[in-house]
Amino acid sequence: MGKDDKDSDVQVYYQHGSYDKFDALDKGKWIEVFKGKVRLDPDELVNIELAKDITINAGGSASLYVVSKKGLLFTKTSSKEFSIYAHNADFDVQVGLSTKKEFQKPDKLAEFAGRIVYES
Repeated sequence: MGKDDKDSDVQVYYQHGSYDKFDALDKGKWIEVFKGKVRLDPDELVNIELAKDITINAGGSASLYVVSKKGLLFTKTSSKEFSIYAHNADFDVQVGLSTKKEFQKPDKLAEFAGRIVYES
C-alpha cells in the first residue's frame, strides 16, 4: 500500500535469522530479492514478485527489509519489537523497525502492511 497512487522505486532484501543477530544497518549483510518500479495504491495491496525465492527451513527465521522511496509499506504500532501480530499454522510475522532513510538509524516500530504468498 502507498500513501498516494503513484510509482515508487522499491527494493526488498532478506537475511536468514533475526535482524538483531547481525548488523542490520549494513546493506552488505542483506540479499536483494527485488528491485523495480511499483505502482502503489492507498486502497489496495500491491503484488511484488521476488526475483529470487526465499527459503526458510522449518523452525528457522528470516528478516525482510523493504524500501519504498515514495510510499509506505508498513503501519505504525505500539506493540513491542518482535511481538507477533500475524500468524498461521506455518509461520509468525513479528513487529519490526522502520527507517526514514535506507539503512539508517531506526525510526519507529512497524508492522508490514502487505500480503505474503508462500509455498510450504
